[in-house]
Amino acid sequence: MKYEEKEVSGAREKMTLAAPVTGLNNNLEFMGKRLHIQTENIQFPSAQIITQVFSGGRVVLSKKMDHPPDVANSGNVSRIRELMQSQHLQIIREIKEKQKRFSRQTIQSVDKGSSGDC
Repeated sequence: MKYEEKEVSGAREKMTLAAPVTGLNNNLEFMGKRLHIQTENIQFPSAQIITQVFSGGRVVLSKKMDHPPDVANSGNVSRIRELMQSQHLQIIREIKEKQKRFSRQTIQSVDKGSSGDC
């Protein structure tokens, strides 16, 4: 584990440095538009996992989660990775569910609009 010594009020103190965790990235088609889903682990100003969904370079959805107490200063890379994957996959599932609902609504609207007469 890596440590950084820091002087605080005249005393030297060891602080755990969190190991870098690579981000997660996926592309997904939604209603004819390409979405980019990106999840990263941010340490400053506070330890958070952030997932952002981009469309045409603009953020259309953002979800932030503070590190839970068991992870806060532990430097537990595998636990951080697990939390990142969980949040990333949750957002992907939500997008896919919305697409299914929109597709069903569109089909129902078309079915209601057609009278069956030719």
